Amino acid sequence: MNFPAFKEWSVIVSALGTGEQLLILRKGGISEGPAGFQIGATRFWLFPTRFHQQFEKTKPAAARFAPPANTPAALASSAPAHIELRYFADLAHTAFLTDWPAVARLDPHHLWTESTVRERFDWSRPAGLHVLVVRIHKLATPLSLPLTPDMAGCKSWIDLPIPFDAHPSAPVLSDAAFATRLSALSL
Repeated sequence: MNFPAFKEWSVIVSALGTGEQLLILRKGGISEGPAGFQIGATRFWLFPTRFHQQFEKTKPAAARFAPPANTPAALASSAPAHIELRYFADLAHTAFLTDWPAVARLDPHHLWTESTVRERFDWSRPAGLHVLVVRIHKLATPLSLPLTPDMAGCKSWIDLPIPFDAHPSAPVLSDAAFATRLSALSL
């Protein structure tokens, strides 16, 4: 049996994993075809990737989630042979926002620059962005998974053979902290 995994820039996965960010903003990957991005699951692994990751498209505050400049992860010029899974997400809320002012109001709640969010908002028709509010769970022990060719490419969703409940985990934010942060989003 396979379980869904959501591919996201590793710097954003790290921010989600600390509770710094609760949002995923997505338009869709090239491999997703004319239907564009679809929400594939209500619980999913966070699959950190450097595919298309561009630090200049994140706010300066995102730097603390990037690997130090001289670490093997930062120096690797080719794709790593393994991926480390640390987190899975429960989808708490979703919306497709077509009103730019509504998207712009989310700025304090994520680490992408305004120009990056605007670029994604305007990319293809209809204009807008999927907003996924997620509650993150951190594994007690990270899992190392060998990368396979079907995990590659510009797509949001992949399948992994790892059940969520087979590994001890805990939410990164308490119920009260999550509820407070969720209410601040005004979605």
